[in-house]
Amino acid sequence: MDKQEILAKLEICISILETTDNLYVRKQLENIAEALVKEWNESDYYSQQIREVLRYDETMNNLNHLWIR
Repeated sequence: MDKQEILAKLEICISILETTDNLYVRKQLENIAEALVKEWNESDYYSQQIREVLRYDETMNNLNHLWIR
C-alpha cells in the first residue's frame, strides 16, 4: 500500500466516523493521518538532501558508464 492509498483509507474511516458519536476514535485517526503526512514529508526532505549532497544522479550516471578491465 502506498502513501496515497493509506491516506485515502484513513480519510474514508474518518468520514465514516463523522456520522457517529465516537469523537475519540475520529480524533485518533486524524492524529495518525497528520503524523504520517508529517513523517513522510520529513523523510522525503531528508532523502532529497542526501541526493543533493551526494550528487546522486551524477554519481549513478558515472557508475553506469564505468568500465572495469
